[in-house]
Amino acid sequence: MPVAVITGGNKGLGLSQTKRFLDAGYEVCVVARSRGDVGTLDGPLHFIECDVAQDRNADWLGSIHANHGPVAALVNNAGVHLKKPIWDVAPEELDHVLDINVRAMFAACGRYVALHKESGGAIVNVASMGGIMALPSAAAYVTAKTAVVGLTRSVAVDAAQFGIRCNAVSPGFIETDMTRAILAKDPARRDKIEGRIPTHKFGTPDDVANSIYYLASDQAAYINGVNLPVDGGYAIGF
Repeated sequence: MPVAVITGGNKGLGLSQTKRFLDAGYEVCVVARSRGDVGTLDGPLHFIECDVAQDRNADWLGSIHANHGPVAALVNNAGVHLKKPIWDVAPEELDHVLDINVRAMFAACGRYVALHKESGGAIVNVASMGGIMALPSAAAYVTAKTAVVGLTRSVAVDAAQFGIRCNAVSPGFIETDMTRAILAKDPARRDKIEGRIPTHKFGTPDDVANSIYYLASDQAAYINGVNLPVDGGYAIGF
């Protein structure tokens, strides 16, 4: 049974990713600060309590490798958003965004490659449309997610010699409880967003999970170093 590791796979979009890999027959290790909603899922699921931003060497990944063997798919999903214009972002806030979105992912990618030089594997990093285009009042987040896209390309080039692929997905506007709650207070903004999306509708958590699973699977064996927008065409909309 192949093993998948999903950081932040305990709730929200991450929980949908966990379910997708379980449904595909994977043994899944969820790495997060809390159990969240993992108890709602059935299957070979392991919860590893860890704050990935505090583990600068990604020792959690070494422990999983020792206990469960080679990891077929690593999904770096854990992330944090900050909605503030650049002139209001304090240095410690920027550090927090970079620690979780960039440094933790950088460490995980490096440790994964070091552990899987003989076995090969696949990494999927969760970026954002903020890694493709500017978003208002989100300079710290856009900076971090743009770095994720660059990291993905670099890992893809360096790790290819070991049979390890690295790709990214950039979710657009996805229909979640949080998104609904935020936009319910500003229906005009929702109308504006939907008007820009060529399909005129938000995506679903399953849309993101399916894309991540595809990139991690052997079906994408010749896809390496791409950043796949999962946004209904928002980034190219009008």
